[in-house]
Parts: sequence; structure tokens; C-alpha cells
Amino acid sequence: MQNIHINEHLGIVTSDTSTAHFSFFLTPLKDRISVSKNDYVVIDHPVLGEVCPVLAVVKEISNYEKMSVASFEEKSVELMAECDVVGCVDIGGSESRVLRALLFPPNAGSKVYLPYCGFLEDVFSRDLEGKLFANPVFLGSLQTFASTVDGDKRNLRFFLNDCDFVRQHFFVSGVSGVGKTHVAAVVVEELANKAGVPVVVLDSFGEYCGVAVRAEGLGESLKGYPFDFVFSVYSSDPERVRSKLDVLGAKVEPGGRFSVKSVSGDWVGSGKKSVGSVGADVAKSIGGGVTVFDAEGLSFEEKRVFFANSVLSLLESRVKGLVEPFFLVVDDAETVGDDVLRRVVFEGRRLGVSVCLLTCSPGELGDAVLSQMGTQVLGRTTGCWDLECVRNMALEKVSDLPRLAVGEFIVNGVTLRRPTKVLVRDRYSAKIEAHG
Repeated sequence: MQNIHINEHLGIVTSDTSTAHFSFFLTPLKDRISVSKNDYVVIDHPVLGEVCPVLAVVKEISNYEKMSVASFEEKSVELMAECDVVGCVDIGGSESRVLRALLFPPNAGSKVYLPYCGFLEDVFSRDLEGKLFANPVFLGSLQTFASTVDGDKRNLRFFLNDCDFVRQHFFVSGVSGVGKTHVAAVVVEELANKAGVPVVVLDSFGEYCGVAVRAEGLGESLKGYPFDFVFSVYSSDPERVRSKLDVLGAKVEPGGRFSVKSVSGDWVGSGKKSVGSVGADVAKSIGGGVTVFDAEGLSFEEKRVFFANSVLSLLESRVKGLVEPFFLVVDDAETVGDDVLRRVVFEGRRLGVSVCLLTCSPGELGDAVLSQMGTQVLGRTTGCWDLECVRNMALEKVSDLPRLAVGEFIVNGVTLRRPTKVLVRDRYSAKIEAHG
């Protein structure tokens, strides 16, 4: 239990409890550590006791005035915290720790404790069967602070299950400039470095050339990110791409980790010849690394044809078994034709292709496509129609969407327990600005 929570209790549960909510009178700890809105707390299970901690999140903190019966002039003010129950975790033996629903209301008078961040991150880095993520994808941090066993306080880190990226589709939305491409680049870094998942990127503006190059000045924090995966770029202007990589210190040479190839005229044409031309070449490069289709400099219509040919070719290659399953990042969903987009979304999973769609306008994708997105990463959204389209994704957090800052996203999905506000971490790879 010493690794679960701070020994000194933070408060006492009041008499009004349920399986979903409880309140407690809050008293700061001796070292002035207290609790804030959105922080987590733990109490003992009403039946199983301390071997099954009940986890809850503080939804509101308010002043509670106590009046003396003898005189209205005598009063005291106490802090009361209102909490929503998240679930309970049985830590009594099994390595699989499932976060289950609480079926009995907490006991009045139960002591409330501050959990350690290590315990919280352990709980939230497990799948629905209670097993730890094999290669947790580190997306960013929460607003919530928690104490370490050493007594320090830090933000809780937020992880996604790497297995989800090969089992379902992902969706990233938000107005221009909120960091959608940044989110996708972070995901690509994680999958390529830690999980070995092949990634294909449809890059409209040449912003992904740096994802295979380690950023400078990050030191020991990148021990788990070797940046040794194969990186291939197909571009209509290969010299421009080579120049970018050269500035970043990446060597493009025969047999090396980096390769840049020219897009032939067939790639931006129509018909089966174009699709076949793409497939014959690209099938050789996909496998455990990152492959980028760079469309910078092409017109919108040229991009649409280029990306459509690329996607159709990759799907045909999967049917023929020429390429292994991969994760497809579509940086600008609008640059892929509606028919092709619907096909890769509806047929992709059967063929081992998971898709990550990025868009400024969720409403333009349609309900059919949006309904297939297993995990959603929602940035600042202000349009009435767009808000309505993502309402069932953000749930109770939908009112937060118009107020989100750059880099802040609401993350939800079929394998997540509740919508969660996340500040996406900095990139570990070199960043290239659009048209840079």
C-alpha cells in the first residue's frame, strides 16, 4: 500500500454517497499539499477494503459554511470536494488489474488519500483486460498533478496502447494551427521507434521529412527512441527533399537508412497503369519503417490524383500480400477523393490497414466515415456544425472544445474509459515548417 498513496489522509467522506459520486471535507496535508479540481483521489473499497482502491476524480471544490446553533455570528468555513467515481482496482495478487465499476457506495467516514503518480499511470496504461501496454505510446500529459514516492509533484503522463493503432482507425480534428500535424508526427515517432509498426504518410505540404531525424539537445530523455528505422520518401521534387534532409544532417546514400525517389508521371495520371506503377515500386520499401508520399508543390487536383493512386495501389498490394499491415496517416483528408477515402476506411481494417485521418472540418467527412473512427483526438473546434458532428465523441467535454489552446486535445475512444484532456508532448524528431 506504500506505493499506492500518501500515508496521511486528505479528508473524510461525507454521508451522502453513491456508486457514481461522493464528497469529502478537505484538509491540506502537513506539508501544505492539497488537492485541486481534476486531480485524482483514492479511498478504500466499502467491502474489500484497502486491497481494492477506489479511484475518483475531483470535479469541484467549494466552501462549506458551518453555522453555530447558539449564534449566527459564530461560523466556520470548510472546503468540500465533490468527486466522480472512476472505478476500483483489485491489487490483491493478479498481474492483470482491471479497472472495474464500483457496485457499492463508499462508506461515510472513509479516509481520502492522494494517490502516487506511479500508481495512476499504471492503472491508465492497461487495456480493458487489465494487462499493461506492451509498447505504450506516450502522447502527452494531463492537467493533473500527482506526487511521486520521493515527494516531488509532476503532471501525469498519458499513454495509448500501441495495439490499438493496428486494430482501429484514428481521427484528429481541429481548426487550422492547433497542432494536428504535430499530433500525427508524435504518433509516427512512437510507432516507428518503439513498436516497429510500418507507417505510410500522405504528406500534402512536406512537413514529415524530419520525423526520422533525432532533434538536437534532448539528451538522456530519448533512451527509448533510437531513430534507426528505414525512412523512404516519394516526391515530385526529390532534390528539394534531399536538400531538407541534408540540412538536418541525414545522409541519403545507396543502402542507407534514408532514401528519396522521384514520382514518375504515371503516379499523377489516371487508370490502372498509374495504380500499378505505384504499387510495384512502393511495395519494396514498406516494412518496419516510415514511407512518405510527399506532394508539396503539386496542385490540389494533382495531390488528389497522386494520393488516390497511392492508396488504391497499397490496398491492391495488401490483397496480393506484397506488403505487410501498416498504419496510414492521411494528413489532409480533403485531398483524398470521397470514394477512395470511404473505401480505405471501410475495407482497410479487413486488409490490415489502419487509418489516421486529419481534418479541419469533421462535418465534410460525413457520418459514415466518422462512425468508423475508434479513437478520436479533438482539438479546438468552433463551427456549430463541426461541434455537432463530434458531440458524441467528446461527450461531456464537448463544451471545452471551443476553448482549447494550441496543443490541447480531448482524447476519447472505444478502449478509453472517459474523454480526457491532454497536452500533446514536444516532438523528439526534427521539425520542418510547411513550405520550409
